[in-house]
Amino acid sequence: MIENETEMDAARDVLKNWLAAFNSKDVDTLFSYYTQDSVYANANAPLMKGLDAVEPWYAGSIPDLKGRLLYKEEAAWQSGSLAGILGSYYFEPPAEDDATGKEGSTGRVFLLFRKEEGAWRLAFDMDNTPQDVSPDWFENA
Repeated sequence: MIENETEMDAARDVLKNWLAAFNSKDVDTLFSYYTQDSVYANANAPLMKGLDAVEPWYAGSIPDLKGRLLYKEEAAWQSGSLAGILGSYYFEPPAEDDATGKEGSTGRVFLLFRKEEGAWRLAFDMDNTPQDVSPDWFENA
């Protein structure tokens, strides 16, 4: 259920901007989209609570990442000051890795946004790596 399409679109815009910051490795901009009490539950890392825990993990890993993160929305929900977006992701390898047969990683993620002081911020991020997400889904992304 989406209570207000305008608010939902605003949360989607934050996700779009987050992806742009991630893919350009702009860590400062990336963290401007988080709440201070943000929680990150990555499929391959310990649970991180609070921006003070999330920020060093991203800041330490993003500079070394090669490739591009693609995202495809599967479901959305918004009510009041909360908006949730469920989607699939594909970390597309750089062209040189693709030529050598290296595959990127895929998964599914749920993002919970909370509106604070008039702006949508990422409050909860949980991803997993299910069998049903494929790089083929992202050919036209």
